[in-house]
Amino acid sequence: MNNRTSVALLLGVIAAALHDHADSFAPSPSLLSRSPTTHGCRCRQSTEASLFWRKKKNAAVHEGSPTTSQRVEDEEQEQPENSRRSFLTATATTAATRGLAATASLIPSRAYASTDKQLNLSDEDLKTIILHDIADKDFLVSADITRSVYDESASFTDEIDVYTMDKWIKGTQALFIPSGSRVSLVGDVEVNSAEASFRFDEDLMFNIPFKPVCSLTGKVVLTRDPNTGLITSYREYWDQSVNDVLKTAKFGKKAL
Repeated sequence: MNNRTSVALLLGVIAAALHDHADSFAPSPSLLSRSPTTHGCRCRQSTEASLFWRKKKNAAVHEGSPTTSQRVEDEEQEQPENSRRSFLTATATTAATRGLAATASLIPSRAYASTDKQLNLSDEDLKTIILHDIADKDFLVSADITRSVYDESASFTDEIDVYTMDKWIKGTQALFIPSGSRVSLVGDVEVNSAEASFRFDEDLMFNIPFKPVCSLTGKVVLTRDPNTGLITSYREYWDQSVNDVLKTAKFGKKAL
């Protein structure tokens, strides 16, 4: 897609979606005679190797015990070849771990004073800023928001979880690849004293192995504080379920 729950959950679901596509990456018959060492398959291979080892051990009681080197060689030959499903699961998990570890350094820490905020903007001025963030900065995938129009205590909610502003920014920047994604505004941005809202259509390229691109549509509602005019809540509504979104995954294709 850790401290930002959606990243872990999305990557977990993407890993499940990758399982559905695993057959298309299965090795050809000509490769089945090879025995490469694949780190991504270690968990599954270890389990099946363990079962195989027990069978070999039981057989040895009746047929005589071979040497250790012979048992290891036989075991390696019997292990499954380059399990694509296990590899995809492991790499997605690794990407999640690395992405989370990297998020702490993505954005410099900065304390925003009240003087940094654009208080009580007119509806038209706020609309101009939001349009700029959507059209010019692709903030839904880049997290490049105009922070001065958001209250520092603002909450960010999507179909997965609720986050603080800093966690949403860091998690979004770690999860998506803006250059491979597409964000389109559907209709106009509607703004009044209580809230701003707009609809979107987007293709999201995830920053994990194979760079899957998922498509979705939905709506964002930005709630404003009646006294300051600042945005205190970001709420994202998807037209599709999380599973349906991930079923649209395409691999190795940049969004147009």
